[in-house]
Amino acid sequence: MACLAPSANSAARRIAVLLSVTVLIVSPAAGFDSYWHQQCVQRAGEQFGFTQSAWKIMQLGNFSPDFFGPVSEAAAKSASAGGLAALDQANDPQLRGAAIFLHFDNLNSDFQSNSNFDYLFNRLLQSTQKLIASYNQLPADDRTRNTLTLVTLGASLHAVQDFYSHSNWIHNDFDKTDVKTVALPSNGVRVPTWFEFRDKHSEPDRWPFAVQTGIYPPTAGARNTHTHMNHDNSRLMYIELENPGQALRSQAEYHEAGLAPAHGDDASDLEHQQLAVNTAIAASIEWVTLVESNPEARKAIELAKRWDLKPSDPRLAKELEAGLLTEMALSCAAGKWDGDNPPGERGLLCRSVLDRKANAAAGATGSKLESEIIGLAADLLVPVALRFTGMFWDVHGRYHILNRLAADIGTDSGHYQFTKK
Repeated sequence: MACLAPSANSAARRIAVLLSVTVLIVSPAAGFDSYWHQQCVQRAGEQFGFTQSAWKIMQLGNFSPDFFGPVSEAAAKSASAGGLAALDQANDPQLRGAAIFLHFDNLNSDFQSNSNFDYLFNRLLQSTQKLIASYNQLPADDRTRNTLTLVTLGASLHAVQDFYSHSNWIHNDFDKTDVKTVALPSNGVRVPTWFEFRDKHSEPDRWPFAVQTGIYPPTAGARNTHTHMNHDNSRLMYIELENPGQALRSQAEYHEAGLAPAHGDDASDLEHQQLAVNTAIAASIEWVTLVESNPEARKAIELAKRWDLKPSDPRLAKELEAGLLTEMALSCAAGKWDGDNPPGERGLLCRSVLDRKANAAAGATGSKLESEIIGLAADLLVPVALRFTGMFWDVHGRYHILNRLAADIGTDSGHYQFTKK
């Protein structure tokens, strides 16, 4: 066999490593695709006057249940974990075990009643408040306390947002109840949040509808699986992992209900998915208000939300940007930025990441951040970036954020638990 030229060798290595990274992070047990999670967090942060630095740190915290859950779980099973294994916490089974409870998936078919969901929402709220409040007394510098506050708030928001992505909540006709749909200033609409409905109906098991989320791991032959029920991407297209060998296909047939039923065409599928996104945005804003109803948690958040890294901590500002670049690169490689074939500029970005056409994409999108992430993925610097984003990942291993958020939600056996320990 003839030897490859240096440039061909380099290209081959890049493709091989990029493919290995993709294998590591493909997993069905994830929430809204990263783009939509980011949008929800940004809107909530802006609503409360968070600095750009602050809501970006929240975005990284929001990614952590996906990164330390499905990503590290896949890495632990792979012989080619590479840079991912360089993170000590990627090898922590307890951290991975905690992360799986922060997606509102119907793990092992545990959810049997509306009150089960109510328990999880309320326990997660109490855990979030208690954990954030505790940072006020932490013997650490403001840099660490602010990071912990924002990462913790972002991680808990991930679970809240996933409820609206992974459940049949938006499939209900709320206009037949006394808690109506809400018209948005942007001319869109949303349905009521869990807490808005609960404020008027305090006994969830007597509600006129039964809440369900997708069964995970998905089981062949079941209708209400994670694959069928989720609203993670704007095209509602997924690989049916419960049926090995199946190709990417539309799941619109499982979303023909509610205010904006999906019919399998781009317009109706997007409208249906955006109903879930709009509701998750409202729920994210509501969640921050609920967390801040605890005075000590509010104190910590009010301090952290004013944190501006660029003038006060330029090195950490670079770590933050590296973390966001890494999140986007990993998500694009996994088909989890906005699905496996995202539309518009999101699709151009991810195709450019995979094709390594940095210059062309940068000229087309005009975004410095997008240009940088394409270059990052193209040069296979993802593992380097993972190591570079030290503080925003290290706090998980040092302070056990996800473990503490999930402490009263899940058990070591992998099941939810619905009674206080």
